[in-house]
Amino acid sequence: MLKEKIYDLIEVYKKASLDSKKHDNFRSLQWDKHYEKNNKFLNTDNLINFRKNQVLSKGLDDAMNLQNKLNLIEALDYFESSFLRRTLPEKNIGNSNFSENFLGYYFDYGIIHHLKWFEIIEKYIFSEMNVMEIGGGFGSLARIIIQNTNTKYFLIDLPEANLLSNYYLQSFFPQKKIFNYKNFKETGITDQIDKFDIFILPPHVLEKIEIPINFVINTRSFMEMDLNVIRKYFDYIQKHITSDGFFLNINRYVETNVDGQLFETKFSKGEWRYLYQYPYDDFWKVKISEKSFLQPQIHFLFTQRSSTKGDIMNEINRIKTDKKIYTPYSTPKIKFLLIYFKIKRISWLIIKKISVFIIGKKYIKKIAKILYNIAVHKK
Repeated sequence: MLKEKIYDLIEVYKKASLDSKKHDNFRSLQWDKHYEKNNKFLNTDNLINFRKNQVLSKGLDDAMNLQNKLNLIEALDYFESSFLRRTLPEKNIGNSNFSENFLGYYFDYGIIHHLKWFEIIEKYIFSEMNVMEIGGGFGSLARIIIQNTNTKYFLIDLPEANLLSNYYLQSFFPQKKIFNYKNFKETGITDQIDKFDIFILPPHVLEKIEIPINFVINTRSFMEMDLNVIRKYFDYIQKHITSDGFFLNINRYVETNVDGQLFETKFSKGEWRYLYQYPYDDFWKVKISEKSFLQPQIHFLFTQRSSTKGDIMNEINRIKTDKKIYTPYSTPKIKFLLIYFKIKRISWLIIKKISVFIIGKKYIKKIAKILYNIAVHKK
């Protein structure tokens, strides 16, 4: 991307950041923890390299959360090679030093989840849809969906994330027309829907987006918000979702911090945040409700809007009363769990290394097969 365009994106960010301060109730304590020094977002080199050592993407980027390269290559076996060929990126936008280049495709731990989520929901996303992702980070899941569908895509997130997704998605899709906060300030959005493909905006303008939404997505960001903010989003969703629209909600059963460790204290305003507290109304039918792929502490809840009373409340109550999930978290128990998970992780790494040494040929054959299938059919 040209330097001039990057400067323009930073100017958009500066204006959005300034205006968003009037609406800082959308900012969680976790977000402020990561982005308390937001002047680093004004550096063009930082933006170009925003995933390198997570200089700007910390809290939005799981690429580094895997033990070694072998684990990463093995993860390819979760997917069909044809699926990988059309979903893996062929550019390392942001220059992540945790992404591996496999035969011209880039793969990292963070994208594993996005691939699996898309694999599950792809059959529900059609052309001519309006898809809205709330808290889409730097745009990884958005890229997969946009690359494989013909939808209008709306990304709603705070200015820091919007700067990254503006840069990331424009770098992947230079032919797409992106509507950002600068466009919003100049023209509003009402008459612009047909003129643009991707819309990247801060949450304080959400109520100005008066269009029917066919598919709403939130993955692992409601869990970082105060309950009053979650209620605002649910009010918007349940007002603007189409009569048969879909809602994908992937969030923790009980909120934890961004490092995957359980909090030892309550959250802002003295409240705990539980998945069962999310304010669904009665008019949702449950399509899928299960533990999320590779993340058992997170729930995958996929629902469809209904004109009649659905079964969502039964499912919410089932989740609420699962004692294995919602055993009260006292501080001593949390400390015990932290020690337990650390010992478990170290033990697993030792077992893994021994297994690789003993049955290394099996792993080599599996990896060779995966890479061969991708290579043979690469465009």
